[in-house]
Amino acid sequence: MKHNTVTLQLLAAAAAISNNGGVCAFTTSSTTQHPAISSPTAQNGVRKGSDMASGGFGKTTAGSGMSKGKKGMKKKSRKAPSYELKSGTKIQDVLNPDIFADPNTVETIKTQIRNGEICVIRNAFIPEFANAMYEELDDTDAWSKNEDYFNDGYGFKHNNVYSKSDFSPLFLQANEMFETEETKEFMSELTGRDCSGESVGAPSYYEVGDHSLPHTDHVGQRSVAYIWHLSKTWKAEYGGGLYWAPEPLANAYLHASFNTLVLFSVTPFSSHFVTSVSPKSKGNKRLAYNGWWHSSWVPKPTDPIEEMLASPEQRLTLTHAQIQSINDMLDDPWAPRIQPPERHEAVVDLRRNIMEELYPEAKYSPVVLN
Repeated sequence: MKHNTVTLQLLAAAAAISNNGGVCAFTTSSTTQHPAISSPTAQNGVRKGSDMASGGFGKTTAGSGMSKGKKGMKKKSRKAPSYELKSGTKIQDVLNPDIFADPNTVETIKTQIRNGEICVIRNAFIPEFANAMYEELDDTDAWSKNEDYFNDGYGFKHNNVYSKSDFSPLFLQANEMFETEETKEFMSELTGRDCSGESVGAPSYYEVGDHSLPHTDHVGQRSVAYIWHLSKTWKAEYGGGLYWAPEPLANAYLHASFNTLVLFSVTPFSSHFVTSVSPKSKGNKRLAYNGWWHSSWVPKPTDPIEEMLASPEQRLTLTHAQIQSINDMLDDPWAPRIQPPERHEAVVDLRRNIMEELYPEAKYSPVVLN
C-alpha cells in the first residue's frame, strides 16, 4: 500500500469527523464492577463528518447545509449560583468519594477506558455540585442553535453555549476545574492517555428533533472525551439516547440521566451518535456539560517515534493531529528530514502500520450487477 496521496486522502477524510454537544455512551452491568459504573466493549467504527473549530468550540465549519447560531430567547437576569467552586479546585475535589476512594473501582475504570470501552459512572459528582450545574443549565437563556448537514450524509442539530462571554460564573468555574494541571494529571493517570494539553467544555441542550449522526470525535488533539449528563425526569421514550455504535442494539443505548459521567478514549473507532429527541419530551430538557482533554505532544523528527509507537496499543492513542504531523514529516518537502535515511525508512514503515490499523479498508463491498 502506498502512503503519499492515499495517506493525504484518508487524513483529509478523517479530519472531517465531528464534534457535537453531547457525546454518546451506554450502560451494561458487570458483577465485578462497582454499582456506580458500567461499560461495554468498544470495537470498530468510524464516521466522516463535520467538526467545530479544531480541538474546541465556537463556530461551525462550512458544510453542504446550513449553520445557525442565533439566540432564541430574550436574556433574563441571572440568580446567584447555589454552589461555587473555589479557584484551584481540581476534579478530585468534587468527584463522588464513595466511588473514587475505592481502589478496585478505580482499577475497573482504568481497565475499561484503556481497553477502548466506554465508561459510565453514575452519581459521579458530589450532589451539591451536580444540582447547582443542573440549575444553571435549566436556567440559562444563552443557548444557540447549531445545525448543519454535509455531503457524506452527516448532520447535527442541537443547542449549545459556546461563547465564554455567555458562560455563567459556575460554568466558568467548572471549565477552570476541568483545565487545572491536577485534573489533567489525574485524567492522564486514569485513562492512560496524554491529557496535558488544552481542556475545553461547554453546555449542551437537545430539544425536540435535535440529534447528532455517527461520528468519532477523532479531530485535532482530542484525547479523552467526557459527557456529564444532567437531565432530570427523563424517560427512554423521549429519545436523545447516546448510542455506542459498535455494540449490539440491546446494549448500545445510554439514555439521558442525572449526574452521570461518561468517559472514553478518542480514537478512529470511538463511533457514537445521539438519537433524535421525541415530541414526547416536551416539558423536559436533555441537558449535559461535555468536552475533551487534549494531548500536548506534537511529533518531531528528533523524537524517538519508532520506540514511542512500537506497539498497536501505542499507535491507537495517536490523535488526528499527531498522525498528520508524522505524515508531514515524510511528505512535506519543506519539513525537516528524518535522519539518517535508514531511520526515515523505518518511519515510513511505521506510518504504513498506523494507516492500516487506524483506517482499515471496509469489510464489505457492494454487489453490482452489470
